Amino acid sequence: MSVAGKAMLVIGSGGSGTGAARRAAALDMRVIGTRRSSREGPDFVQYVGLSGELFELAAKADFIVNALPLTPETTGLLDADFFSAAKHGAFLINVGRGPTVVTDDLVAALNTGQIAGAALDVTDPEPLPTDHPLWQMGNVIITPHVSSRDSNRARHMMLLKENLRRFAAGDALLNVVDPELGY
Repeated sequence: MSVAGKAMLVIGSGGSGTGAARRAAALDMRVIGTRRSSREGPDFVQYVGLSGELFELAAKADFIVNALPLTPETTGLLDADFFSAAKHGAFLINVGRGPTVVTDDLVAALNTGQIAGAALDVTDPEPLPTDHPLWQMGNVIITPHVSSRDSNRARHMMLLKENLRRFAAGDALLNVVDPELGY
């Protein structure tokens, strides 16, 4: 199956979400996304919706990438109502946090075909028990929480050096976590 021309919804347009969107655009996919705070996004994302548009955007997506952080607002966000609103036969890719997905609701959506398949780098619970139904499903790929592991040490060192330079100059740092937001 070619993904060119298919629509990918990226839920959570931070670092991981933007990386997924960039790769999807390079594969000639139509990329839409959501953000909590604004409609701003990179030029390779055709439309950035706000959190309240999640169900409407899910109904248009052939592929859904969950790149959400875990906060009180995102815990259990992808539940039975979300999966019912999603385009029939969409695929879910979870590289965010496991507890953002209600696992039993995902299993039910996979069993009915509402969600055609899932690639799960994170699950809830994690690790997933060996007797969990997801392990037996032919339409599910499970990886061991490795999607964010970047072996590009040169890039990490460049970021560290840039943040040290910025700190010494009194400039804003890159990749700062906001404790109030939780990410």
